[in-house]
Amino acid sequence: MEAEEHLLALGLILILAFFLYPSETISGTFCEGSFGKLGSYEVSVRDGFLKVYQNGEEVFTAKGEHIFVRKANVEYFISNGCYSVSVREKPEKALYLFVAGVVIIGATFYYIAFLKYR
Repeated sequence: MEAEEHLLALGLILILAFFLYPSETISGTFCEGSFGKLGSYEVSVRDGFLKVYQNGEEVFTAKGEHIFVRKANVEYFISNGCYSVSVREKPEKALYLFVAGVVIIGATFYYIAFLKYR
């Protein structure tokens, strides 16, 4: 195999590693009037509504057992008026694997298409 083929294989392995990298579950308990962060998510409870935001955008809203907005994979349950919230997300390291794989593959294709066989 040539060096370019090795780089393509490495890029594919890095992208595959992103998908195989396990998600982490972050959880917390929030009662009326409380707020906090779970990873990259901001969680607040006000007037009985559980609201979860990511990057300033509302991605989950619930009141009791009724879910009004669900744009993210958020699991919750209610106990004594408090919400126990758990969020699954990929760690930041996994994103770096994916980006590195795409960059390596892109650079390799650029080299093959425009530089190697001029």
